[in-house]
Amino acid sequence: MIVTYKNVRPLVGGKFEQNRNIVVEDGEIVSVGDAERGEIVDCRGKAVAAGFIDVHTHGGWGHDCMEATEACLATISAYHLYTGITSYCPTTMTAAPEDINGAVACIRAYRDKSPYARIIGAHLEGPYLSQKAAGAHPPKLLISPLDDDSFVQGNLDAVTRVTIAPNVRGADVFTAKYAAKGVQISLGHDNSIDDEIYACVNAGASSVTHMYNCTSRPSRRDNPKKHLGLTEVGLIDSRLTDEVIADDRHVPDPLFGMIFKLKGSEGICLVSDSLSVAGMPEGDYYIGAGESKQSIRVEDGVAVLPSENTYAGSVTPISAMAKRLIAKGYDAQDALSMATLVPAKLIGLKDRGDLQAGMLADFNVFDDDFSIAMTVLGGKVVDRDALLALRG
Repeated sequence: MIVTYKNVRPLVGGKFEQNRNIVVEDGEIVSVGDAERGEIVDCRGKAVAAGFIDVHTHGGWGHDCMEATEACLATISAYHLYTGITSYCPTTMTAAPEDINGAVACIRAYRDKSPYARIIGAHLEGPYLSQKAAGAHPPKLLISPLDDDSFVQGNLDAVTRVTIAPNVRGADVFTAKYAAKGVQISLGHDNSIDDEIYACVNAGASSVTHMYNCTSRPSRRDNPKKHLGLTEVGLIDSRLTDEVIADDRHVPDPLFGMIFKLKGSEGICLVSDSLSVAGMPEGDYYIGAGESKQSIRVEDGVAVLPSENTYAGSVTPISAMAKRLIAKGYDAQDALSMATLVPAKLIGLKDRGDLQAGMLADFNVFDDDFSIAMTVLGGKVVDRDALLALRG
């Protein structure tokens, strides 16, 4: 089937072009230019960007990927597609190895079946995290990769990225080993000093997990010398891309402005870090299961852990983050690139993240205020009302 999405302003290579047509055939972009073939969909001059990519998300619409069922992944995938995410990395929590293996096995089994947002591969957030920066992860289940890395080694076909704290024993060795195998290594939930951080970066680590949330600051160890923390290294080292939850809560707007000034749009990857409660009404819920089960409350547009008096993951989708950044005065080209081009480059995707011939025909069409007017997946317009009916 051939369809032309006519009269668009496409974001190509991070820059808007004017008066173009996107021709798609069999789920792939054939051309972005003047050609016009097949069925015509007139977009009336609207802005278009590649589908959003979320590399750090735990769930949505009442389900978490740690539930390890295809039904839960279907609902999560539908939630993300509803919000304009066309590709994502289901993210695990710290748990017993058998539970992590179970979640990854489910991701592997469902990955090629999803009729909704595409599953890239799993993101393992834990258990290689610092005891002093565990956040919502159960400290007693945190380990060193020297103790057990079997659920990474045994799942290389399904694991896309791993978060590790540089101060965990063996972090640099783990980073070198798995970066060489094509796993994208992100640094976070740490109590590190710069020596440990640079050891991991030199070994192939390429991002910081949710900057300013459980990322270390300047500190001392055994002598008066002060060391940089992961926050500072992430801001100044161009080899690191910074994940940012741009919801004005996890990263307040003035702080985002500082990160943007130092890193530019090419150094920031917007992430939702969304929980199972994303897309749900305000109220009291639970996240996790078994030993990791915790009470959580959604109120005033954010999820909190009442017992810890702290934020948990986000309930704000990337589409809302990009829209509010544009409303705050950031260039739309930059805001959209941080959710498309940057994540695709970070995890090595060559077939999406931009509007180029040969890429997947996954894209969003926007209204004037950059609300999503239409999402296209595999060249076909998504029925967003039908998706909403799947909400848990």
